[in-house]
Formats: sequence, C-alpha cells, structure tokens
Amino acid sequence: MFSVAVRGLVGRSCRASLVGSTLTSRSFAGRCHLPNRPLSSSAPRLLPRHISSASTALPIESPSTTFSMQEPSPTRITTLPNGLRIASQEAPGHFVAVGVYVDAGTRYETDRTSGCSHVLDRSSFKSTKDFTTEQLVQQLESLGGNVVAHSSREAIMYQAAVFRHDLEKMMQIYGQVVRHPLLLPQEMDDTRSTTLYEIQDLSMRPDMTLPEILHAVAFRNADGTPSTLGRPLLCPIENLEAMTPELLREYRSTWYTPDRMVVAGIGMDHQMLVDLATREFGDMAPATPAITALQQQQTKPAHYSGGIELIDAKDLPPSPNPDDRPLTHVYIAFEALSMSDPDIYALATLTSLMGGGGSFSAGGPGKGMYTRLYTQVLNRYHWVESCNMINFSYLDTGLFGIQAAVPPSPEAHEHIIPILCDQLLRMTTEIGAEELSRAKNQLKSSLLMSLESKIVELEDVGRQVMVHGKRLSVSEMCKRIEMLTAEDLKRVARRVVLGDDTPSPLDFGDAAQKPWKRTGDGNATVLVQGPIFEKDAFLDMEQHLAAWRIGKKNQGGRKWGLGRFKL
Repeated sequence: MFSVAVRGLVGRSCRASLVGSTLTSRSFAGRCHLPNRPLSSSAPRLLPRHISSASTALPIESPSTTFSMQEPSPTRITTLPNGLRIASQEAPGHFVAVGVYVDAGTRYETDRTSGCSHVLDRSSFKSTKDFTTEQLVQQLESLGGNVVAHSSREAIMYQAAVFRHDLEKMMQIYGQVVRHPLLLPQEMDDTRSTTLYEIQDLSMRPDMTLPEILHAVAFRNADGTPSTLGRPLLCPIENLEAMTPELLREYRSTWYTPDRMVVAGIGMDHQMLVDLATREFGDMAPATPAITALQQQQTKPAHYSGGIELIDAKDLPPSPNPDDRPLTHVYIAFEALSMSDPDIYALATLTSLMGGGGSFSAGGPGKGMYTRLYTQVLNRYHWVESCNMINFSYLDTGLFGIQAAVPPSPEAHEHIIPILCDQLLRMTTEIGAEELSRAKNQLKSSLLMSLESKIVELEDVGRQVMVHGKRLSVSEMCKRIEMLTAEDLKRVARRVVLGDDTPSPLDFGDAAQKPWKRTGDGNATVLVQGPIFEKDAFLDMEQHLAAWRIGKKNQGGRKWGLGRFKL
C-alpha cells in the first residue's frame, strides 16, 4: 500500500533532542504502522517543533519523580574519509530503524530555490538510476515496514523501520533515492499536481497555515519578504508552477554533500551499518571549494524582526466545510532560545507547565487538564475555544509564545488581550512548587515514552549528530530537567517575554553548549486572523503591549520583586 502522509504543525511536545520541526512527508506504509514522533521544539509534523504539552500533562501531586533508568550504551559514531558521519545505537527487537539526514532545508533556500526542499521530499521514491518508480514501490512495499521522507527548516530526512534482515535492501534503496534520483519531467508534472492539491488542502487549516505566517512575520527582511526561518515550509504556488528538474538538481548539488549528511541506525551492529553506508555513500565526492563557498554564502544567520500582522477574515474565502466554526486566532510570540542554550531545558519545562488545549477534550489525566492555561484560562473563560503555548527551537534562535482561538466578536477580541498578557507576565514571577514538579514529570515522561519508538530515537540520533556532532543521552536530559528550580523558569520567562539579556548561569560542562544571542530587538510578534471590526481592540495591539509592559522596549522603569510586577 502506498500512502502520502502529511502531519500537522501543532501538538508536538518536547522532542528528545529538543531540535527542529517538520512540515511535510512522503511515506510508504506496509504491514507495520509506527507511531508518530514525539511532540516538539519545532513543533511542528509534518511536525514542526512546536512544543505543546497539553497532550502529555500528568496529574502528579507528589514531588518530582526521580527516574531510575539503566544507562544505555553510548551512541557510536564513525566518520568516513569524505566527511559523511555514521551513528548507531544498540537496541533489541525484530525491527531496525535506519535513516539519512541532510543538513539542508527551507532556511537555506533563496528566492530562486524557494520550495525546493518541499518538492524534493515529495519527489522521493520515484525513478532512480537503477529503479523505475514501479520497481521502487514494489521493493518498498515488500519490506513490511514504514518508510518516510520529509523536510523541515533545517533538515531533509529519509527514515525507515524495517525487519532486521531487510537492512541491506533498505540501504541500497537509500543509495538510489538520496544519490541518484532521475527527476524525470513527466514525474515532475505528477509531483506538481499532488503537491498543489496538498498545498490547497492545508491552506484551509489555520493550525497549519498560521504558524507558517507567524514565522514569516517574525523573520523577514526590511522589505517585508521572509528570510531564513521565515521562509515557508510549503512550496509557494508561483514557485511550484515554475519548478523544473534542473533547479532541483542544482539545489541537490549544492546541499547534498557528504560532509552535510548523517546515516543513523537503531538496533543493528555498528560495523555492519558502517560497511553498508560505505558501500552506498563512501564514493561520494567531497564538496568542491566552489560548492563550499556557495554553501557559506547561502547559510545566513537568522534575524528576528517581529511586528504585528492582522489578517481580516472577511477578505478570505469561506471554509468548504459547513461545520467549521468561524474563529479569531491570536498569536503573541517572542524571539526565544536557540537549541544550544543551556536554558533550553527550562524553556521546555515552562512550556510543559503552561500547557493548554481546547475547550472540547476527552479530558482526564494525561490530557493537559492540570496545566496552567487549562486551570486559569479554559476553565474560567468558557468562551475561549483553545489556548496553548508554542515553542520552536532552531540552530541560532527560536520562537516562543501563546496562542488562542476565540469567537469572532468585538467583545471577545477586547477581553482576550488582557487574558493572554496576564498569563505571559505571570510566568515571569509566579511558579509554584507543585506545578513545577508536575511539569518536570510531564516533560521527562514524554521524552522517555517517545523514545520507546525506534523511529523517534532514530531521528533523535540523526539530528543530534548532525547538529552537535554527538548525542546527549535521555538520562542526561532528564537530569538537567530535574535540577531546574522555579527561579530558572522565571528567569528564562523574563529573558524571552521581557527581553532581559542576562545570560543563563547554568553550565552543564557540555562542549555543545552555546549561549544564545538575541538577533532582534526583543519585541513581540503578533498575528491575528479573524474579522477585524471598526475600533477593534486588535487595531491598538501595540498600545496594549506597552500598557502591559511586554517586550523589551516597554521595560522602562519596571521593577520586579517576589510577587507580581510593580508597574
């Protein structure tokens, strides 16, 4: 059975590696269906790293649980002469997981190549040098596992879980799909048609499109065009129509170089994986000086711009689903920590503590019902349809904030602003011992349960090795979460929401640790989609933020103490 899977950007909680997010994927599913990856930074699944802990909250009233776990064997890493890295982790079971990770993605695209990452992952598993599309589909369906390709802002990934005896066959397929796709014109036309349908379908879903618009507002050039992390995960329609196989080959020749690739595996002998990877990728030529110079030229640091964007829904076409309720969606976000900052664990725990969810939920333990946004927003203001925290972490910066959906009325618009601002400020001064214990336990259990899936652990290994050159064990991450205090969470909230530039005092003795440096001015990014009324409260959003003293530029004369802010 062949299937194309598209996963949403929301609902992804803290990911084992606390890195990245994903939007689109192309998959082949056989007899075995693997569970979705953990919720995240990025999210984001097609995930993006978007941390939303509402789905993992546990009603734990006792002090933080100390997890007793057997230390796993270390991740073994081998680097081939051409620069390609091979990483593996031992694990028992009948299945193995194996993947190829390419250090590419939408943040490295230009105006000319915008959309290439998305179209490349949609073009995966088609004709190659040694296989026709039909032969490749037959090979994949015979494996009885799950094979998927997907792209994100900072990676293009090919992943599979197959029976142990099919590892060699899967590596041979990777050698063809990653290195030798033919990108035939007639297949390009088919890809263009299916991708256009996908884009049109996702454009009707605010939970997918609004995080993308939020990134575009937060990271844009002086002329208003998106840059680096603001570039869309989905191929722009105008670029899709003009996309050619030649442009895709040009993009591949720039970024698909062995020094930017990692082959990762879970559950197999390391030397076996090294031998198979050497056979399929060992003869790849290293990047030439010209290609390296081009990579450096197009690898630009992210720059946070922020701003306020109001999208009047009266100008948008109605939903094709008559059962869809019209809602106003509100996002207030800030530039946040990079994935290498030592406070990233405090920020993930703060996201878990705040949590959130929707007004309609199956409810009960494990559904986020005890998180702060549930108890202080959704349970108090029954007209609020949903309220969640968002958290995306990237190589050099990130986005963190709060989101809500409310009825499209002037009264709801006026009242939701102080509710959201109050929650943002409460994070900076009020963190209770009980809710901190619960949030830490939520986060640790989410990590541990997620990594029980080999496909999740595979991506954790591949992404960590690609970004940091090594893998931090889950036991070490749990230790770093457990040592956090309420003051750590309040301090990181002030760094993000108030623009406090005091660096983190935490030091884990980790060579991969790198303090985050703010790239923007520390002010908010606001996105609103809904009907904008005359004298709408959202039209004065900048004044509302100033009145609540949210954002770096509004901090003049503020003093903080033990309780709420003294204004």
